[in-house]
Amino acid sequence: MRNTIFIKITLVVISLITAVPAQANSNRLCPAELQKEVEKVAQSPKLKAARVGVYIQTNAPNPQILANLDGDRYFIPASNAKLFVTAIALKTLGANYQFATRLMSHNLPNAKGELENGLWLIGTGDPSFNSETGLKSLVSQLKKKGVKRINGGIWTLTSRRGAEVAGSWEWSDLQHYYAAIASPFTINENALNWTVSPDAVGKPAIFTWDNPELAKDWRVQNQATTASADSPYSLKVERPYGQNLLIITGQIPEESKPEIGGVAIPNPEANFLALLRQELTAQGIQIAPDITANISKKLPPTKDLAINLSPPISQLIITTNKDSNNLYAELLLRALGDRLHEISPDDSVKGGMLAINKYLQSMNISATQVALADGSGLSRHSLTTPKAIVQLLQTVASDRNFRQSLAIANVDGTLTNRFKNTSAQSLLQAKTGTLSGAIVLSGYANPQNYREVIFSIIINNSNLPPKELQKYVDEIALLLTRLEPCE
Repeated sequence: MRNTIFIKITLVVISLITAVPAQANSNRLCPAELQKEVEKVAQSPKLKAARVGVYIQTNAPNPQILANLDGDRYFIPASNAKLFVTAIALKTLGANYQFATRLMSHNLPNAKGELENGLWLIGTGDPSFNSETGLKSLVSQLKKKGVKRINGGIWTLTSRRGAEVAGSWEWSDLQHYYAAIASPFTINENALNWTVSPDAVGKPAIFTWDNPELAKDWRVQNQATTASADSPYSLKVERPYGQNLLIITGQIPEESKPEIGGVAIPNPEANFLALLRQELTAQGIQIAPDITANISKKLPPTKDLAINLSPPISQLIITTNKDSNNLYAELLLRALGDRLHEISPDDSVKGGMLAINKYLQSMNISATQVALADGSGLSRHSLTTPKAIVQLLQTVASDRNFRQSLAIANVDGTLTNRFKNTSAQSLLQAKTGTLSGAIVLSGYANPQNYREVIFSIIINNSNLPPKELQKYVDEIALLLTRLEPCE
């Protein structure tokens, strides 16, 4: 009897032991099965009319292609265009490259502290320059040089050339902060942030500027009202093109969260000069006559009076990619073109595009697979293939500066609240991209039991809301975390 019981117990234990690996491996995905699983997602009924492009390979000198679904076809990359700009700016300009904003003159101040022949503002398009630290520092340096009065006005000078806004951007985007003008005289990201909050039912909605001091020259027509909690939300905040005017209409329900947004400044150069004048006055430096915004044809100045340097590109691309900052990307593109001005001396944007093509060719990436119309991806005229994105990511896979610029799943940037409580947490480094009808995710995945893979997943031509489209992209991305060798 004892022997019988022992045998039964032994068999149960053995069966439990052998069952554990089977259960643990039930979620395993063999690399050879990935193509089929990707196609299943792409063939979802709600994606029937959409276009889905996927390209996935191992990160290796001789990579193995794990999945390819229209990987050689053109798609709108949305903010994945930033990958090309940031990677190539890092390689071409160097990780330590810094934007410089200068105050210069033809001579040093005289014994009375007067600066004759005016002051020159030299702008290079530093995306990080702000009034709180950068501007205060410049004027403080000016004071230390003994400047008490500026005679002859203030002149502006830049080596940047060409359009400051992509001609293919949509009209409806131009008023918003994310379509800020890429001016060489950028300050405070060329935008003003605002908040609209509900009040008591029947009362006007509450509008506030985040920094009223910077919005002194703006007018606000607040026609919006606070509605009952069960009323539909219909708030609109619009800026007529080229005007310092906000028109607020519609209604915001009583218990709604505040609406937070921003507006692009229509004339960044004039705005920079106005803020410079304010700071000069605040620090006791007189100006006569008034500031003049003018790309001067005079001889360029020779005396450096003050300089402000941006963080290095290795830091700037973190904001560009993790936070998907359009202005940073556009100004980096122009910096590329300016550095290689001999390619296109009259157009920094065109020069930047040529610099991108030059780098792609050097990496044996076909230029016919990349046709960018801007640096940020806001343009729907920008086109690239999933394969080209993956090939680009392969060339910079070992670059620590580039890798740290990408958002990490459920950790930071545009992936802060994405992939929460999934197998992808902290295992994906990627760049997001979103436009109406288009969503993109490209980057690196590190499965726990498989080598690193590089991927690009793009969905275009869909009428689904971005959040719903995102589910399909994420479903494919999650497949990568399940990869395990099956030999």
